[in-house]
Amino acid sequence: MHRSLQLAAIGLVAAAGCLSGSYDEAFSGSLQRYRQDGDFQRLHREPKELAGGRLRLRVPKLFQEEDPTGEKERSKPPFLMDFPGFCVAYQSLLDADGAKSPVVLSVGALADKESGLEDLKKRILNQVQKEQAFGKAAWAVPEGQSDPAGKTAWTVLKLTGPQPFDRVNNGVTEPKSSEGETQVWVSSDPEAKVAAVLVWRVPKELSETVPLAELAGLVARTVEFRPAAEPAPAGAAPDGAPAAAQ
Repeated sequence: MHRSLQLAAIGLVAAAGCLSGSYDEAFSGSLQRYRQDGDFQRLHREPKELAGGRLRLRVPKLFQEEDPTGEKERSKPPFLMDFPGFCVAYQSLLDADGAKSPVVLSVGALADKESGLEDLKKRILNQVQKEQAFGKAAWAVPEGQSDPAGKTAWTVLKLTGPQPFDRVNNGVTEPKSSEGETQVWVSSDPEAKVAAVLVWRVPKELSETVPLAELAGLVARTVEFRPAAEPAPAGAAPDGAPAAAQ
């Protein structure tokens, strides 16, 4: 009987350990989801649809303006005027050292035959390296952006140092070269046959207000690639219309 009581006690301790482990695991998972939800609060809940719905992404709430044509000077970096698949630029003028400076996220989408990742990277890098300051720029893998299978979801060019940024003072725009950072993020989905280009530009004086180390990866995680819609079968009736009599 004494032996049985010992075994029962051991069983209860083991069960308690298992329950504790399960609780800790569930708590850790819930905490992680809570933190992620908090991060995504900085983005608009509804995603933007671009390129006829082939590309979707959520945009930070800090951006107040949109330029869907690329006609505004600051919508494209001066060293990337041939912007692959340009769709839209999101931007805001923010207070910085007694004036205002723009922060910009420019987005491009390329589909089908133009969606090859290696050609896209060469097209961008060839332009960027023509700038003396970025002559040694090279693509790199952003931290935490690989999937479980080991395939890289995104590659990035980080361009830091003096570069053109506008300053707006009393309504007057003054182009000048100042410290800042440009990040060019690219990715492609071979199955959907869609590629994305995300280009961030932030002057140094706004680097704390717009922390690229956090925001760039956060937006990249919201990107969705979608294949072209399948054409309707020949003779198929439109939605809501009665089928043709046989």
